[in-house]
Amino acid sequence: MSQNRKAAKVSALVHYLKQKLEGDAILHNVLVEGEISNMRRPYTGHWYFSLKDEKSQISAVMFASSNRRLKFDPKNGDRVVVKGDVSVYEAGGTMQLIISDMTPYGTGDLYRQLELLKEKLFKEGLFAEEHKKKLPLYPMNIALVTGNSTAAREDVLITLKKRWPCAEVHEYPCPVQGMDAPPKIIEALLKADAGGHEVILLVRGGGSLEDLWCFNDENLARTVYRLNTPVVTGIGHEIDFTLCDYTSDVRANTPTGAVETAVPDMKEVLKKLSDDRNQMRWIMEKKIQNASEECTALRALPVFSQPQRMLTEHLMEVSYCLEKISRFPEQAAMQRHMLDMLKQEFSTGMTKTVRNVSEELKVCRSTLAAASEKMILNAGNETAALKSGLTAGIEKKMELQAESIRNAAALLDAYSPLKILSRGYSIVTKDDAIVSSAADIDEGDLLKIRLSDGKITAKAVNVEASDG
Repeated sequence: MSQNRKAAKVSALVHYLKQKLEGDAILHNVLVEGEISNMRRPYTGHWYFSLKDEKSQISAVMFASSNRRLKFDPKNGDRVVVKGDVSVYEAGGTMQLIISDMTPYGTGDLYRQLELLKEKLFKEGLFAEEHKKKLPLYPMNIALVTGNSTAAREDVLITLKKRWPCAEVHEYPCPVQGMDAPPKIIEALLKADAGGHEVILLVRGGGSLEDLWCFNDENLARTVYRLNTPVVTGIGHEIDFTLCDYTSDVRANTPTGAVETAVPDMKEVLKKLSDDRNQMRWIMEKKIQNASEECTALRALPVFSQPQRMLTEHLMEVSYCLEKISRFPEQAAMQRHMLDMLKQEFSTGMTKTVRNVSEELKVCRSTLAAASEKMILNAGNETAALKSGLTAGIEKKMELQAESIRNAAALLDAYSPLKILSRGYSIVTKDDAIVSSAADIDEGDLLKIRLSDGKITAKAVNVEASDG
């Protein structure tokens, strides 16, 4: 056993296997057929049992959240088809199936067929939320597609009468069970869609998987998806899901739930209308009160309370303006004379200012030229001095670096292994490992000897160890 490999803990190994199994997409939602044995149902509500056939068995668990949806009571000896994920129970280190659904054997083929068709329609986007049509808030024209003289029909009509009696209901009866039902349901839906209704209710009461199978017909599901009128389905009970439920715009858990989803409650609507009316009345009364207060405040303004006085004041202002206008020619002549005087003063002042600035510029130009010549001369002297010092420094630095390199080369040469070999020494290796002791060599060993000018392969004929 290799001493370099680190041993793994049992828990680490089991956890690794659990991750590998749960990360394998093939082992998700796998369908398995077998016989139930060793069924245990503790108080937690979870089911623990084995699933076996004539050759093998595997542990299985079905949690309460999943098993309470089943429509039959499985027991030991029952042959079933289950859907679930393969995992590992870490505490016991055993592989197990975590089951999400179970059907009696015989319905397994139907179930597999349904799962494949569901996956196909899902990939085509028929279940996507962005394709769902919005339901009208207050539908007044409703189409009902269901079986004639059925309990589901009666439930829908009674609920509509209680919740939304003002709506007009048009019935499109059709068979809702059997192999011949899908084409009849499609025909009824197309008629309803062409009838100009605001919403279509497609309902059927509860039943077994076989009873509801007609609503898993692919053509029927695609027809529901393509209808222009919003469709609400209420097929079976809460745990029943058909393809029509997935492609409809809204899915309800029962026929009664479909009505409650499609239409509002008249009592709630009337209450909301009453509340809105009271709110509007309060808002209007508040607006009228505010407007009345504004009118009272405006009535107190002088423009309404003393209009003659305000008129007199405005007439006096007009008279004053007319008097100023009548004196305008005289004032204009005075203003023109003042402007001429200001123009003369400005021209004289500008001429004097330009002359003074010109003389100052001549003095500054002369001073600046003398100072520039002196600065250039000083800068030239400083540059020459810096150049001379820098040249000397660089030459000295290069001389020191060259001396350092010569010393380092001499030192490297003194310590070179090849230098040592040139003095008569050699390096002996055995199996690519350097031999440092005679004890490392046995008679007959092949040795490689490295000299300063080549290599020798030798065979040990005699080995003598020195006493020192």
